Amino acid sequence: MQSRHYDALIIPTNDPHFSEYVAEHWQARQWLSGFSGSAGTAVITADQAIVSVDSRYFLQAEKQLAPGFSVLKQQAAHTTGYLDWIADELPAGSTVAIDDRLCSVNGVTDIGARLAKNDIELQLCEDPFVQLWSDRPPLPNSELFELDIAYSGVSRKDKLQSLRAALAGRAFLATALDEIAWLLNLRGSDVEFNPVFYAWLLIEEKQATLCCDNPMPQNVRDALTADGITLRPYADITELLDRETLTVHCDCALLPAQLGQYAVDLASPITLQKAIKNTTELTNLQQAMLKDARALQAFYRWLKNESEQRTLSEWDCVEQLDTYRAQQGNYIGPSFAAIVGSRQNGAIVHYHPTAEQCDPVAPGVLLIDSGGQYLEGTTDITRTICIGEPTPEQRTHYTLVLQGLIALSEAEFPRGTTGNQIEVLARHPLWKRGLNYGHGTGHGVGYLLNVHEGPQSFGRGAAAKNIALQPGMLITIEPGYYVPGSHGIRNENMVAITEAENEGFLRFTTLTVHPFDTEMLDDELLDERERAWLAQYNAHCAVLLGEAAA
Repeated sequence: MQSRHYDALIIPTNDPHFSEYVAEHWQARQWLSGFSGSAGTAVITADQAIVSVDSRYFLQAEKQLAPGFSVLKQQAAHTTGYLDWIADELPAGSTVAIDDRLCSVNGVTDIGARLAKNDIELQLCEDPFVQLWSDRPPLPNSELFELDIAYSGVSRKDKLQSLRAALAGRAFLATALDEIAWLLNLRGSDVEFNPVFYAWLLIEEKQATLCCDNPMPQNVRDALTADGITLRPYADITELLDRETLTVHCDCALLPAQLGQYAVDLASPITLQKAIKNTTELTNLQQAMLKDARALQAFYRWLKNESEQRTLSEWDCVEQLDTYRAQQGNYIGPSFAAIVGSRQNGAIVHYHPTAEQCDPVAPGVLLIDSGGQYLEGTTDITRTICIGEPTPEQRTHYTLVLQGLIALSEAEFPRGTTGNQIEVLARHPLWKRGLNYGHGTGHGVGYLLNVHEGPQSFGRGAAAKNIALQPGMLITIEPGYYVPGSHGIRNENMVAITEAENEGFLRFTTLTVHPFDTEMLDDELLDERERAWLAQYNAHCAVLLGEAAA
């Protein structure tokens, strides 16, 4: 930084495709700071170092950060509070640098404008860790496989045809890894938990070019060629775009500044096409949910029996969950790092135990948030139980959280409604007691893709406020409540958005098949409607699991 006259360096949690989870090669922020959360921005100045995180990661960051780093607490997720910190810390005339591959075209505009208000210059730089990070993991290069039509529901050729119709003759560069994987019906394993691969995809009116270095079977190569797709190396993207006769459109929120000169901004049509699941995907997903329920049923039986015989660790639970899911068939792996939080660890929203760092599963509240990747789809489920007898306070918190889940699950709403407009239903039982939680209430889910998928969500961000919920979308409902140093409670179901009986209205159809623990309830807080919903749901789960066992 001194040799290049940088007064500060911004280190985002990004790869050149702005993925939520990134391959180890791109985890420079974690390597430098020690913080392993999936979101957060580090800033280094001559005499200070901070990592800016939202409330999901406050406790985790405080535990993990290396000496010399401090936590900057953002008031909301996906905000840029660190820019205000920079403006307060640096004098006018300072220079701030950021890697031009890890900041989007739109990001450069936004960050540059904010810093310019304080007469601070934003400067793009090349990878600053090339010489610093000597044992850096290489770029991943997993073998690709093709998702059969029995699972994808729509052929690659038909998806490309629909996309070209939406583009109306414009050339488009797809940069989001899950959008490329979905469009081409290909899957890989370049990013842990997400079956995607590093690539660029240029779609033109008569042809398409896939830039990636991943090996693939010859029959897959032949099928791509038959569908008019040419293969080129990943690094060829600049050469491919640098043609005077070609005007390329791209979502500039997902285009690295390094390539900004080659593209005109256009929101990706793929995002919404991917979010609305087809009939085959929704049918398959019911099978994935049943598989997951079988695995969880076996796991919770194991947990009850084993915890009576010996002291289990949180990591024992992670491994056993994966073992039972692997027994279900067509299992690819976990859809994210399982959250198994015993007692106070449950209050750390994105707590992930490891074999080296985990606590015993002690008497008290146990929160388990986990999911699987199957050929039949992606799952995500959270359940909270208690080892031993819950306290009256824990019963109250558990019941309020479950009341919120029930209220949102039962909602019917007119077409055009956004997630932000009805999220309050899940929060209201807590709000009436002066309680709240800092994370969003739910997110979209991919099909054998990213467990967090847009554009739909229950939250406070722009997508939750502007994107209408539509039939065929998947979304989670997961309210929670957390008491630092004591316990965390969250319950989560996945639901599909479907047509309601009243014309012009939509509703949620619950897909998750696993009963809620009733031993933690304060039954006096429930009304008759809530009791009926819970009894009906748990009975429905019991029937399906009984049929599966038979």
